Amino acid sequence: MNFKLFGDKWTQYYKRGFLVSFFIISFMCVIDQILNTPLFFSKINNLSIFLFTLSTIFFASVFCGLLGMVYLLFVSIISKK
Repeated sequence: MNFKLFGDKWTQYYKRGFLVSFFIISFMCVIDQILNTPLFFSKINNLSIFLFTLSTIFFASVFCGLLGMVYLLFVSIISKK
């Protein structure tokens, strides 16, 4: 168990997971808005749909950041110093 690894790197893993997922999901949303029939998001026609889409992107990015921290915790548990 190497919990020093978790203590030193948790912010780096959270930021990496958050930012990567934020950019990927935002890119998917932009591409999805170009299509005639969106696959993942609703067409943005008014402010309420825009805010809902923004909050979905944000909360999905927070979740992916937390997944990055769970991965780091798993790695720090199974690794030896």
